[in-house]
Amino acid sequence: MDTTAFIDRVKTTLEQAGTDCRLDKMMDLCPDLTWNQMFLAIDDLSRKGEVRVTIEADRTYRVQIRRPEASSNSPVLEREQRV
Repeated sequence: MDTTAFIDRVKTTLEQAGTDCRLDKMMDLCPDLTWNQMFLAIDDLSRKGEVRVTIEADRTYRVQIRRPEASSNSPVLEREQRV
């Protein structure tokens, strides 16, 4: 699988998951991808402003698809405290 294919797969899977998903759940949803491929895909999508990565108080990472109108050109990595 080439790089573009697994990046598209991660984006499509995230959209189908309801736009917000824990990173470990994303690995479960894409068992054919390695951890490195998943990280590369999320990094690429984040740099393009297509996804948002957050970390919860318990250090759980979440990935959220960004709608086109909310996208920016800068990478997004935020630390959030969720109650």
